[in-house]
Amino acid sequence: MSVLLDRGRSLLTRPQPSQDFLAGPIRGELLGPDRLAERARSLARTQVVRPFEEGTRRTLLLSRLDVSRRVCAEAHARLAVASSAGVDVGPAGDWLLDNYHVVEEHIREVRESLPRSYYGELPELARGPLAGYPRVYEIAITLISHTEARIDNANVELFIAAFQEVTQLTIGELWAVPAMLRIALIESVRRMALRTTQRLDDVEEADRWAARVIESTTSKSSQALNEFLTAHPPLTPGFVSRFLRQIRISEHSAPLAWLEPWMGEEGVSAEDAAARANERLALTQVMTANSITSLRAIGRLDWKSFVERQSALERTLREDPAGVYHTMTFATRDAYRHVVERIAKRTSHTEVEIADMAIKLAVVGGLESPTDPARGHVGYYLVDAGLPALEAETEYRPRAREALHRWVLR
Repeated sequence: MSVLLDRGRSLLTRPQPSQDFLAGPIRGELLGPDRLAERARSLARTQVVRPFEEGTRRTLLLSRLDVSRRVCAEAHARLAVASSAGVDVGPAGDWLLDNYHVVEEHIREVRESLPRSYYGELPELARGPLAGYPRVYEIAITLISHTEARIDNANVELFIAAFQEVTQLTIGELWAVPAMLRIALIESVRRMALRTTQRLDDVEEADRWAARVIESTTSKSSQALNEFLTAHPPLTPGFVSRFLRQIRISEHSAPLAWLEPWMGEEGVSAEDAAARANERLALTQVMTANSITSLRAIGRLDWKSFVERQSALERTLREDPAGVYHTMTFATRDAYRHVVERIAKRTSHTEVEIADMAIKLAVVGGLESPTDPARGHVGYYLVDAGLPALEAETEYRPRAREALHRWVLR
């Protein structure tokens, strides 16, 4: 028996599972509104953004999304087969089986709303665990981690507003918020899908070993016990709980007399394993359900209104001295903002600074040309004859293709 115990201790040096299996829930401390806002401000203070260099941006997040799509698809297929065979796939598995179409739908939505050209223009983190990923993705991940993946209009608005008390986001980043939340929630589903299939692996492995040990006990042989210790099966809570349970409910539970004390010596008691397995099962279900429910919620939010409420650029343009801007259609306001965004990408000025320059030009234009009300409207310097004046003020230099196009139109 001592030989068996000595062999058992070597289980502690078994090969480690893949990194994906080690990736736990996207879950930090659950925070109320005040502390959530402070967490957003703290994040804004600590982020460092990489200087933009055209043509150098990587698409790490889009590549990660591709892998998540494959992982979720494979997990869904595995769970479907198991469920059809009458296997209990657990509550998280049931959620994924019933709502996999929601995950697929939102992956398609991200692909449509976040082309590589747009993704490449998003400010990128220079350091930290998410270095090389868009700044706004870390915002999404952080929000999800402190809400247990319960995303709604109130906590999104609160978190983004608090973040911008320290650092303003570009209009492009604000438009990317729904895509980033979708990707982060899909990442959460991916991790829980891996946990769910790992549970199936644990159950299947435990059942196989329990059957062999029971059969060996029946024939009064220790061969299966020797093989069990030599094979190094994973002592996960799910495996241990299932393995001991299957032996306990059999008519030949003699191995428990040494298995349970030995596992206790290794810090894996039957009671602890069962409690941890149940806790893991419950948490996996909660995170899966919350993530999928939040994906549905994101699809119902009014993101146009969100962007205009959160945009410092929008607030600046609403200072239009002619008092016209705020009465215009959303499409017209959006066209104005796109001009500011385009100029900001080719100058050293922020979007708000450029919008403020346009407002000041409109103020001066209105005073100098009281008989021409158009010159007192901010749009005159964004989409009309006053645009060259704004471009000169900002020292804007058009790209070669744009310069050629303008020359042809002259």
